[in-house]
Amino acid sequence: AVVSTQSTGDSDFDEMKDRLKKRIVVPNLVEPEKSPYGTPATYVNLVADHLTDSFDFNTVKDGLCQFKHFKTVIGDINLHFIHMVGSEEKKNTPIILLHGWPSTVWEFNKSIPLLVEQGYTVVAPSLPGHGFTDPPTVTGVSPSVMACAYHKLMLKLGYKRFIIHGGDFGAIIGCLLTYIYPESVIGLHNTMNPMRFGWRQMLQTLVGAVFPSLVYTTKQEEKSMHPLAKLSEKSYRGFAYVHIQSVLPDSYGYGMVDSPVGLIGWIGSTYPLVSSARDETKSAMENLQEGIKNFGLDNVCANLSIFWCMKSAQASMRIYYEFYWNDLELLSNFTIPDVPVAISNFPNEISHVTQFASKATYSNIKQFNYHDHGGHFSHVDNHDGVMGDLISFIQKIQ
Repeated sequence: AVVSTQSTGDSDFDEMKDRLKKRIVVPNLVEPEKSPYGTPATYVNLVADHLTDSFDFNTVKDGLCQFKHFKTVIGDINLHFIHMVGSEEKKNTPIILLHGWPSTVWEFNKSIPLLVEQGYTVVAPSLPGHGFTDPPTVTGVSPSVMACAYHKLMLKLGYKRFIIHGGDFGAIIGCLLTYIYPESVIGLHNTMNPMRFGWRQMLQTLVGAVFPSLVYTTKQEEKSMHPLAKLSEKSYRGFAYVHIQSVLPDSYGYGMVDSPVGLIGWIGSTYPLVSSARDETKSAMENLQEGIKNFGLDNVCANLSIFWCMKSAQASMRIYYEFYWNDLELLSNFTIPDVPVAISNFPNEISHVTQFASKATYSNIKQFNYHDHGGHFSHVDNHDGVMGDLISFIQKIQ
């Protein structure tokens, strides 16, 4: 069924602004110079004030309305997706774009028009419970279940073979779809690199911690993986939310569905943080300010407004629970032996893996590019880089 996003959320967004205007002033408690207690109050108030005083919600609606939106039921999922048909010349290379958490199809707002302009057909589904796809009505809707649903969607649309592009959970889902249905995948392009981590990769990481020049083939690889102690500390601090959402997603979700301050504090800091270098010598607010320059305060507010209006926070966080309790073992042992693969590496990505380590999972790597800027949401903070990689990869494998 065709759906419209034009009337989405006006009253909900007005309610969001009203609640923010009436918020209890967020106390600006003393912050340590390093190792923050969490999202700084300065940032929460900055975003809250921008949402109430400056942000134009119509830009979100107008941006989304340039696309054709549909909904269809696949299994237990009432799935929303954007479907833009390209030229006859490139009809055999449809592309499915897969976003992750805490994102929405808004992430591809600039990418879809560029691909369609070049003649490509694009399908961009919303993850279950993220934005315009309804929350699952059953438990167990894990990334592997989503991968199967997306495969059925593409077949339903008439695309027996297609190209997959994904980041964050979109990369995980794309890998699982490729693993389960390799015959349907022309090529897989990821901006985050899910992979097996066996003894060879562990040995390389340990040797690289002591003798980096023996292991890493480029300066970018060495910088992303060395020193190991700093990398481990970054992961420990940066992935705290993963542990919580894998065990107690609802406990935190209630507060975010009910309070826009809670939504800003937990989800709202994610966007700029993973667009920054997360420099331990800087304060949390300094890192967030760097991320705001890269990601844009309006993009932060666009995603938050969609999450608020569609009541997505609680449902979206369950993807971590479903993944860790249903799919972790599957992802830890999968291989993709034949399908062409491309991987784009951005310096501010939340995790890094070397090309050598990646070969244990992907034996047919056609492209492995490093970029000098960009982060976890590269469609926003290095759009030219990620789109250049995707298009050059498609041209290589056509």
